[in-house]
Amino acid sequence: MKYLFPSTILLMGLFCINCKLGMSQNKELKPLEATQMITSENDTILVGQINRKNLELNPTYNLWYKKSYDRYRIPENWTSKHKFLAQGLTAKLFIGTWCPDTHRELGSMIKILDSLGINHQKIEMYALTEEKNSPSGIEKNYEVLHVPTLIIFDKDKEMNRIVEFPVQSLAQDLSLILNRQPYQHAYFGF
Repeated sequence: MKYLFPSTILLMGLFCINCKLGMSQNKELKPLEATQMITSENDTILVGQINRKNLELNPTYNLWYKKSYDRYRIPENWTSKHKFLAQGLTAKLFIGTWCPDTHRELGSMIKILDSLGINHQKIEMYALTEEKNSPSGIEKNYEVLHVPTLIIFDKDKEMNRIVEFPVQSLAQDLSLILNRQPYQHAYFGF
């Protein structure tokens, strides 16, 4: 009986630690500080590191982002067949808030990453200028020439990428990447 009390306290302490960790992982996402620029067409664009809140909280960006996210339908049973393959993976997204291809594809890309359980904190997103530049120059490290570009990483090593648009479909292309099968993005070899 005298050992039961310390064990109970230890278990309660571990439970509280786990509760706090769980709560910190689910904190409300806040938009990142990003630069707003005016284009030659007098449009306002985002430049720099952003997250989905930067898009959701701005009515102009949210209009196309939400439409793309809501419209995309993940094939039946696709997530259950692929979720275990995505454990521990991270992603980088390079986008242009000015770009029609980003408007069409980004919501779908985020939705499928969400379905795989990739935590929003494991998805880095960078908004580029029309010249495909950012203040940090990170796009040069990854040789990004077209937007959107979705790069999937396993332990900081690039597995593969989807560039501007899927070759077959987003689900089929990502299935090849997650299963580590041969895949060449739309601009491979150009």
